[in-house]
Amino acid sequence: MRYNGIIQRKLALLNKQLVNLEEYLQGVGYAEFAASWAHRALAERALQVSVEIIIDVAVRIISLDGKGPVSSASEAIECLASMGVLKSADPYVNMVRFRNVIVHQYEEIDPLIVYTLATTKLTDFRKFIDEVSELE
Repeated sequence: MRYNGIIQRKLALLNKQLVNLEEYLQGVGYAEFAASWAHRALAERALQVSVEIIIDVAVRIISLDGKGPVSSASEAIECLASMGVLKSADPYVNMVRFRNVIVHQYEEIDPLIVYTLATTKLTDFRKFIDEVSELE
């Protein structure tokens, strides 16, 4: 399966988001993170943008392969898994759920969840890059 340069650019942007987030939070402990509005806001936005990129890539692949349209971001991720682009939809569907919390329940975001995702789960985003890149 061959994808266009737009997907490659989006994957490069996703990687840049991850690198920037890692660099920004390097050496920042949870107590400092939780006490800082700026740290929390930056991490939330970087994670949201990263998930949006995953959703955009998923929808574009589905469209290029004539498999769409899909009715939700979660459905797009599940479609990629059923197409064999992703080994499993689970980690990515969970990312979409987190994105939905940031967007729709923004007043209730637990800083520990954001910190944990930003400091221990970025490998899941990189796994997405790797899985999609394998098909190019």
